[in-house]
Amino acid sequence: MPIPQTDTPSLQHAALRRGEILRQLGLMEEVDEREFDELVELAAALCGKALSAMTLLDEETQLIKARMGFQGARTMPVRESICQYTVQSNQLLVVEDTVADARFGGPVGGGIRFYAGTPLTTMDGTAVGALCVMDTTPSALTPQQLRALEVLGRQLSSRIQLRERARAMADLLSERERAREMFVTILNNVPAQIYLKDETGKLRFYNRKVADRFSIDENAWLGKTSRDLWDEPTAERILQEDQAALESGKPQETFLDLKEADGRVSYWRTTKAPCQDSNGKPVLACCSIDLTEQRERERHLHEIQEELEEANRKLSSLALTDALTGLWNRRAFDSRLETAVISAQRSKQPLALMLLDVDHFKSINDRFGHSCGDDVLRNVATILNRTTRADEAVCRFGGEEFVILMPDTDAQGAMALGRRIREAMHAFHWEKEPVTISMGIAIWSRNWTSDDMVDNADAALYRAKEGGRDRFICYNCETQVV
Repeated sequence: MPIPQTDTPSLQHAALRRGEILRQLGLMEEVDEREFDELVELAAALCGKALSAMTLLDEETQLIKARMGFQGARTMPVRESICQYTVQSNQLLVVEDTVADARFGGPVGGGIRFYAGTPLTTMDGTAVGALCVMDTTPSALTPQQLRALEVLGRQLSSRIQLRERARAMADLLSERERAREMFVTILNNVPAQIYLKDETGKLRFYNRKVADRFSIDENAWLGKTSRDLWDEPTAERILQEDQAALESGKPQETFLDLKEADGRVSYWRTTKAPCQDSNGKPVLACCSIDLTEQRERERHLHEIQEELEEANRKLSSLALTDALTGLWNRRAFDSRLETAVISAQRSKQPLALMLLDVDHFKSINDRFGHSCGDDVLRNVATILNRTTRADEAVCRFGGEEFVILMPDTDAQGAMALGRRIREAMHAFHWEKEPVTISMGIAIWSRNWTSDDMVDNADAALYRAKEGGRDRFICYNCETQVV
């Protein structure tokens, strides 16, 4: 007989949690495990029942992990499992007769009439299954038997929890090993000699850079002190500096001229930082930089630095420059406009913006080709550069549109520039046919944003084009000049 379901969001969440835990522990596999089998057999014996089982429930499936007294399929849908009630309630469940119980109204699971189950829980108290004893006839258990069933359930829970702890410990050890490997990898690849000394000056660790620098293997110097490695005056100085750093409790920086075994003198800068190991004992973490080659490379590094700076300047210029015209691009314009508006707000000085659009540019491209169109744009850029002041920013706004930002410029100045541009366009010797340009001017007004400046100049440009092109219109000037 199917078992009625009580499928609620909280139960669904609990089921998802169970499934996640069981899969992480590898328990939802149909394999026999003796440690579980023995406790299931003991439960049947103590409770005097021929049928007993250990069940585990994920989101959709009940797995019979261990059983006594019956065979057949080891899995069934959770919705057909009586153990789901034990898991959902997370407490001992006894059904003396499923026929008389309103939840079931008849035998369940192959004729089961009697059921007693205790939940199996994880370390956080999540119920993931049940230890149960069953019978095909109605019956009951004594208090002692129920107590024994609960005790055995806790024993099974303990075994599940041991697996959790083992998994957590394995994860922790794995994480610690990964962290150690990462730590050593980092130390082996940083461009410095890294090493640790104990409070007596003995080397406890050094990275690959130290081994490579002195042509030794990675364990040859472990346990050695400075007296084992250097001449007495050098060793004594190093040990004194080590002791001073340990006593101060603060990082210390030292410089040393070191005479090496082959007679060469090397120059070192070392930072010594006192700290503690995992046992709380003082150690000295040291980072040494060999300055010998650095001194020899300084001139070359200076040249490289200049080359890099020049490359950065070129990259910066490329990022802000229009490749076709050589003018500032839209990105540069947006940045300069925002700065100019803020400056105008603070200084109360005038600010003008002019948007320009090449007239009938699409027709030029269509009739003469895009190469000719590119030439037109380059020539317009040349005209704008020649007719503007050094402090006026000329940018390619996009396509055939240009923009000029004019700081400290009022309406009269902006319109004067418009006349100069128009005259220069007329005077220019165009290869195919005369080219004209339409212009829209906006003079910054109090409380205008940078977007307002562009929008209003664009509105004026629209009016200039509607009015016949080859002219300029000022958005908020007392006199509209054509």
